[in-house]
Amino acid sequence: MILRTGAQIDNAAAAKELSRIINQIYKLLPSREENIDWERPLSTIIQELSGMDRLLLDYHDILFALLSKLEGLFLLLNEDDFLDYRRTIFECLSLANELKEKILKCKD
Repeated sequence: MILRTGAQIDNAAAAKELSRIINQIYKLLPSREENIDWERPLSTIIQELSGMDRLLLDYHDILFALLSKLEGLFLLLNEDDFLDYRRTIFECLSLANELKEKILKCKD
């Protein structure tokens, strides 16, 4: 796959990085349930995906939706919001997996 900078990166390397991010997104759920800091790891995930969005030219539609949902998690702070938080985490996982599959299928 060719990045915005013109560098070529192996699709498998990008997919491996996304697998790591997917695991980090999933870990947000038990962190919130156990009252462990989930906001700092969430900020890191958003930062990494924002950087990925700047590099990957063909995936802005998925990355925008994913980043929007992740940012929205900061609004779901009350205990009453937990089911929405959980649902959003699973939506984010679905989007991240969709992105990973598209990258693996990329023919660049």
